[in-house]
Amino acid sequence: MRTITLQSILLRAWQRVGNDSSSIDNIPSGARTMLVAAANDRIADCWEWADWPELMRVESRTVEGNATTGYFIPYEQSGETAMGEVFAVYRDNPATHVAPREIGYTLLGDHIRFPEDTDLPATVSVRYRVRPDTYTASNLTATVPAVIAKAVGLMLSADLLTEDGQLDKALAMEQLAEAELIAQRDKYYFQQGQPSMWTARINQY
Repeated sequence: MRTITLQSILLRAWQRVGNDSSSIDNIPSGARTMLVAAANDRIADCWEWADWPELMRVESRTVEGNATTGYFIPYEQSGETAMGEVFAVYRDNPATHVAPREIGYTLLGDHIRFPEDTDLPATVSVRYRVRPDTYTASNLTATVPAVIAKAVGLMLSADLLTEDGQLDKALAMEQLAEAELIAQRDKYYFQQGQPSMWTARINQY
């Protein structure tokens, strides 16, 4: 996955609103702290804006539970990557099946819940989004997925302009950020021919 350092995004956002700084160290520490806090919110916004392929996973997960407790998969399962948003559960492995069969489920609390059925496979494939990273001012060399980096920077510039009372310019930055996200999404769907994964939903299992 292509990435860009957080400090590069912060510095460009700072420069974009008219500040003359050639290094992240020239940004006042208070402003850096504010920018990192805002960046966490903006990264999460962009992270969840679309099902970016870089941030999606399809992994095999073990179904837990029994007829008494119900059948489920925890979002945080021992030895596995913690899941963010769940998009689909499959009986078949999408890596080896052209049309993997979906399994019906319900999202309840921090679990994927399944109706009681003895035919439920012991292991299923789950398509989910990984959770956003959390960034700190003490580690500005941490990286952000390149697919959302420019939009995040534009949104941070909007935050700075809003703080300065330049609301019209802030709105323009927000609009540029949205256009950037749309452009990145369209690259997958139109230029690279990657539509949403084709599936066949079957009756529960």
